[in-house]
Amino acid sequence: MTESRFKWLYAAVLAAFGLVLWQMLQFVIGHLFHLRPMPNLFDLCFVLFTYLHLPAPFAMRFVGVLIAVTWGTLAWLSAQHAWAAVKAGRFIRKLHASEQTRSIAARSGLRPEQLRIIRHASPLAMTVGLWRPRIVLSTGLIAMLEESELRAVIEHEKCHVRYRDPLGIFLLTMMSKAMGYIPMFTWMSHKYPIMIELRADKFAIGQMAQSADLGSALLKMLREKTTLHMAMSHASFAESSMNLRIRHILDPELPLDVRWPIARLALSVAALVLLQGLI
Repeated sequence: MTESRFKWLYAAVLAAFGLVLWQMLQFVIGHLFHLRPMPNLFDLCFVLFTYLHLPAPFAMRFVGVLIAVTWGTLAWLSAQHAWAAVKAGRFIRKLHASEQTRSIAARSGLRPEQLRIIRHASPLAMTVGLWRPRIVLSTGLIAMLEESELRAVIEHEKCHVRYRDPLGIFLLTMMSKAMGYIPMFTWMSHKYPIMIELRADKFAIGQMAQSADLGSALLKMLREKTTLHMAMSHASFAESSMNLRIRHILDPELPLDVRWPIARLALSVAALVLLQGLI
């Protein structure tokens, strides 16, 4: 699967997620206010349920529980992430090295609000923030890397900022946990972090015009395992698919081998049709 096809698949998954949420909301509003439900593309599924002799009260209870669990999970995950973001924000502000942040931001072509350097001995490089993503680097990482290696890491993180990857990770995490009954959502939540790291590596290699510095920085990060972790959604430099990334750094022209999840796709379509018919 090429990168462009993966983007289309990602967009289709987000659209399906939005469609299911809208249908659930429409169902709840319709029954609360006794409104006639708007027609959907899968009205013919009712014929199937009639043929299978599925009792209407059972179907109603099933849909009610499914909607309650789905929206409850979404609310819980949102609250959990919001609290983790508050704690991470306090932590970053407490350890913020403002002078170093301004200096490195100026050298890297970043606005000061797009970068945070924190005083911590453990090597750390990640992008955090859903709406206003920013790069977080530790002084331990800066001390460990050469200047050119640090620049490669920053270019990698710039790509995460550009595409708002923490937001994508957050949405897919919510989708896979709240709607695990749609297999495609789980598959996408596992593959997306890999794809965005490969994309960011490719971007950094293009900016540096060579892959040596990025590869060297990644190997150093692997040797010096960080003890610092963020509970909130983030895109980290050295957490995902190391072997695959190293192969692509050594050979940037290596084709991306991500197979189409045919079985999961078929099951997801069946689940969507079933949901639309029930709702």
